[in-house]
Amino acid sequence: MKLKRLFSVASFVLLIVSTNGCSKNNDTLSSIVDPDNEVPFKGTTGEVLPPWTPGTLDIHSISTGRGESYFYIFPDGTSMLIDAAGSLVTDAVVEKDPDQGVAPLIARPSINISSGNVIADYVMHFNPHGKAVDYWLNSHFDTDHMGNFPETYSGICEVSRAIKKHPEGGFYLNGINEVGTLLDFDKIIDRDYTSPVDRSGEKRFKDYIRFLDWTRSVKGTVYEAVKVGHADQIVMNHSASDYPDFKIRVLCGGGYYWTGKGEDKKTYLPLDDKGKPDTEAIRMMSPKENIYSIAIMLDWGKFNLFSGGDLQYNNRSICSWLDAEAPLCDIVHEVEVMKANHHGINNANSFELLDRLRPQTLLLSPWRAGQPKPGALKDIVKSSPYVNIFSTGVAMEQRQNISEYANRFKSWEGHVVVRVSANGDYMVFVLDDSNQSYKIKSVYGVYRSR
Repeated sequence: MKLKRLFSVASFVLLIVSTNGCSKNNDTLSSIVDPDNEVPFKGTTGEVLPPWTPGTLDIHSISTGRGESYFYIFPDGTSMLIDAAGSLVTDAVVEKDPDQGVAPLIARPSINISSGNVIADYVMHFNPHGKAVDYWLNSHFDTDHMGNFPETYSGICEVSRAIKKHPEGGFYLNGINEVGTLLDFDKIIDRDYTSPVDRSGEKRFKDYIRFLDWTRSVKGTVYEAVKVGHADQIVMNHSASDYPDFKIRVLCGGGYYWTGKGEDKKTYLPLDDKGKPDTEAIRMMSPKENIYSIAIMLDWGKFNLFSGGDLQYNNRSICSWLDAEAPLCDIVHEVEVMKANHHGINNANSFELLDRLRPQTLLLSPWRAGQPKPGALKDIVKSSPYVNIFSTGVAMEQRQNISEYANRFKSWEGHVVVRVSANGDYMVFVLDDSNQSYKIKSVYGVYRSR
């Protein structure tokens, strides 16, 4: 058995070597800038990534192995954290509770460092304003995006039992609750935990609300529900007038979608006789939290980015409104960079949506051993044959399962940083996630925006 496993791994390594040999040609076809052009950003393998500079857009995909978290630095220095990885699912949890599904990835850099500490340390290292962060945007209320309620697994998992409560606020220090004690957020935005179904009475949400109450009273943090259709909720706070062509619009959230006109929004959820979401009809279908994810479109000159949390489309043949991606097809456009929906699994990233977005670069944030899925990658590569895929982590066994698409992967693990210049040229840096030194493992680009 061991011999067979070693042979499989060796075969996979040979595949990677052979496919990487033609990566230069693939990069050329995916709009790599003429190598004689000036490289817009410095960065040498083995050295710490240089800090952000004014007039530059940074998108950081933070590797924790416990969910998804992205850190943005806008051209004027405004900062935004999207999500706060905080899953407490461990091998022990999966072993004792088969309903938890596939095992998680190995925690990065160590299971002994909480994901909250990993995120906060990363942000404070790169953020030009230290621990002062302008926005925390919660894409949706799943635990790998905001943090588990520790009592869920405390009976079977030492990691969960070790989590303490905040001495003043009385909330558990995990996920955003912990990150929010280490960083100072000016504003917190989520999809609204009272709509379309009120979840404020659940234990996990009561804990989150205790955190919100504490950070508002102690740090003066402003809390807002997301404003679908608006391009004036997430804005530059430091020198916006210097960058008039920078914009972030909220495309959807909480089951509502921008219509494409002004700031109008609409919903495809079933409605009651008062025109409000029919909570009973919604409960009957038991939809996943994922369909309420917030999606944004970032536009800066020629450069465009789409990020949509865990939007998915499964069971759309049973009930059309369960397809949370379809309504976006009429309001999105081609992008340079896309954050893959729902960690790249088969019930997300529909070909219809991908055919509209056609990303040059795809960012993946898996946290389970079975992510991403071959079916999802098939549609991704079909829509964008020369897409460059950067992942914060893929299990070795899964790399073999998706070996057909290995030549599209530029990174299998590590923090991923997309650094964009004012003219739309961008580079991608992969950083070592085995420690917290933030040294560069590899550099890609320069890529040109369309």
